[in-house]
Amino acid sequence: MADYRKIAEEALRKAKLGKQKPTLNESIVYPDGLTERMHPQLEEELAERKHSLGKHPAFPEGDECSFEQKIMGERFNEVASRYKRAFDCDSIDNQKLVSEMMPLVHETMAMEASNKKALEELAVRMIREEYNMGEDVVEIHAELTPKISLVGTKKNPKPVTSEMEFDNHESMINANKEVYKRRFLNAMTQGAAKKCNHMFHMVDDELTNLNPRLASKYAKMMAAADYLYYVIPKMENGTTGGVVKVQFPSAKNPKAVIYAQAMVFPVLIHELVKGVMELLSAHGLPKDRKTGEFVINKADFLAAEPWDMRIGPALWSRFTQAIDPDDFELKHHIYSEMAALPVDEFNMKMREVMAGTKEGKKIIKGIVDEVKAGLQEDEFNEAMNEISSYEDENSVDNSRGSEDVEGFDFEELMGLKGGDDSRDDSRGSEDDEEGFEFGELF
Repeated sequence: MADYRKIAEEALRKAKLGKQKPTLNESIVYPDGLTERMHPQLEEELAERKHSLGKHPAFPEGDECSFEQKIMGERFNEVASRYKRAFDCDSIDNQKLVSEMMPLVHETMAMEASNKKALEELAVRMIREEYNMGEDVVEIHAELTPKISLVGTKKNPKPVTSEMEFDNHESMINANKEVYKRRFLNAMTQGAAKKCNHMFHMVDDELTNLNPRLASKYAKMMAAADYLYYVIPKMENGTTGGVVKVQFPSAKNPKAVIYAQAMVFPVLIHELVKGVMELLSAHGLPKDRKTGEFVINKADFLAAEPWDMRIGPALWSRFTQAIDPDDFELKHHIYSEMAALPVDEFNMKMREVMAGTKEGKKIIKGIVDEVKAGLQEDEFNEAMNEISSYEDENSVDNSRGSEDVEGFDFEELMGLKGGDDSRDDSRGSEDDEEGFEFGELF
């Protein structure tokens, strides 16, 4: 097993050396009063766009700094501020943080040991409520365990070179555009999960009943984990703290299945959210199965995940900021509709949303109106089914009742209704597995 403390100490040593040299890039927009800084190597990679999204066509044009430099300054301020609140401090000692991270994780695991079952059930309940997701649509298995299983992982360390033979040059260009789109959706998935791994605050009372110290431990642990992503550039080769595997609906099993494992409760929530977001993002894959496999092989790789976790939360924030507060509960519906857009339209509309323009808000409002109309139609059909069921129950010729299906309809959102052919656009019932790195964090 890698010596994570040595890895972290070497990264911090290099960071100190970097401060002694002229700053390579000060175009990252750090808020006034924030003395902490990202690692110089990360600043340089941002400046040169050597990150997981590169010169993405959905990024708005920058001015004196790039779009991602601006949003990363905002995100870094957010994680630094959260850390200071959690630890009740005015400044952050990176060396001390590295030395205290793993003991904090072990202490938390020990505190959870006697309440594992209750915490697993609580995590599943929170996800079902957050996504309004019924058991008849998605099956969820959540487990707290120190032994994370990576059996069946589909992700490659780096992009896989494909020997796919395209029909023509235009289809090859379009497939590569789809790779960039998939990369953006992957970052959004990590962003949504990162934003939700602090959802434990929503159940503080229940956590307090289990153990009065749990909520405080979670706050410190996740604040530290978030912050370390910005001060340690090399986040690979670590101990896996969580993983999720998604099984898509098939002719044999019409329900999607999410399998999540994690060492601690907040990471279990993180992995479950990633699983749900993966289901939603699948709606954005090309309809042609071979092209879909090409896109996945090129876009889904482990080396991209640390940067996805750094940039993704800021992208998700920009996306949700464009949604009217009254419509915020529809954010996952809106995301699914955006993901399903043709690639050029996706890039154009997402660029407006990321830029925070009036046009971007107008785009989101248009999608909201379509979603609401669809939901109203579903409610009408459900009401008609209830009336039909009532009439059947009170008639002599009653032969069957009717089903009352509630919750988030992933089959409809992903285009899975309508027979076996509707799933040929992606991976069928193959699994997708992703991991949350704890060892990367210290």
